[in-house]
Amino acid sequence: MDLQKFTQQLQSWDISIPLIKEWNKVKWIILKKIENGILVECDGWAFTWVILSKEVKELERSDYDLAPGREIELEVVNTNIRHEDGYYIVSVTKLLQYDVWKSILAKFEKDEIIKVVPTEANLGGLLIDMHGIKWFIPLSQLAPIHYPRVEDGDQEAIFDKLLELIGKEISVRIINIDEEEKRIILSEREALKEERDKVLAELAVGKIFDWVVSGVSSYGLFVTIGGTVEWLVHISEITYWHVTNIDRLWKIGDKLQVKVIWLENGKISLSSKKLKEDPRSALPKKHKVWDIIEWEVVRFVPYGVFIRVFEDINGLVHLSELSQKSVQNPNEVVKLWEVVKAKLILLDPKNRKIWLSMKDSTPSVNSEEKTAKKVTKKPSKGLEDVVKMLEEEGE
Repeated sequence: MDLQKFTQQLQSWDISIPLIKEWNKVKWIILKKIENGILVECDGWAFTWVILSKEVKELERSDYDLAPGREIELEVVNTNIRHEDGYYIVSVTKLLQYDVWKSILAKFEKDEIIKVVPTEANLGGLLIDMHGIKWFIPLSQLAPIHYPRVEDGDQEAIFDKLLELIGKEISVRIINIDEEEKRIILSEREALKEERDKVLAELAVGKIFDWVVSGVSSYGLFVTIGGTVEWLVHISEITYWHVTNIDRLWKIGDKLQVKVIWLENGKISLSSKKLKEDPRSALPKKHKVWDIIEWEVVRFVPYGVFIRVFEDINGLVHLSELSQKSVQNPNEVVKLWEVVKAKLILLDPKNRKIWLSMKDSTPSVNSEEKTAKKVTKKPSKGLEDVVKMLEEEGE
């Protein structure tokens, strides 16, 4: 006997039961959770129906109370369709859409911050499906800490970064509602505007802040405070030495202390290197000519290699000083980031001239005598030829 005939028979016995037909609203009592849904019974009668697991997950995500014994209003779905275990199906989606929509309008009116969990992503941003209502966070409305900054615009890389945000809770504000299409535009940036305004009000030249790296670029580091305010620390203000592999040294999420060095009309310049003394002034106290330096190769150039000498300071080993043999390519002698020994042969940090030699990196017994003669010792002609190039390179 189908449900309609059974209901009619019960009514003929003069038993008062709720009218159960497709899309009728009926009050039900939650019985228990099963593997693929929740069982409910019609209030006062042993009609056992089921809420499908997809709806259950949405209800749980919305912190809906699904405890056994709780009363819940549901709609009857097509009585010709049954659950795999034979139960008839009831749904809360349409009723919740109405409640959710009223709640959305109220939050929009009050400019409230709400929390959402993205369920999908596309190249335009993040999508949220809440009880059939579509929410969207455009790429441009993501906070700096979540924005998928990809320098070469690689769409696949952008999409991969957006996928990492699926399932994570994000605080947003509603910035636009399309009631006809039931479409809502959200902004994570707008949810942080009070915090952003507070940070901006505290900025002043000379102030030092703890920032977090939110993006790595060939021209510098993007840093943010609390994921709200973001600026660029130009590569020239990160460290005193020439940086070519910035992504090897810093990653998104790294902490970085930065000083405000210029501020005007909302524009700002930041520096991390100005938080410490220029190591060039300390270098002569640490090393002298004929000292043996043991550190890593940090950069290749057509005329030689640069070796870290002290903290942020690099020194040049010219091709002619790499080996006793003639060298055309530095790769023949050393590898990038390899730790090597080299002897200081010219030390003039004030004029940004620090030259080394790997030809003979063994300390001399008469080092004091050689040091005394250094004023008369001339660097090789090859070194003199690259002085101008070095100055242009900023080394």
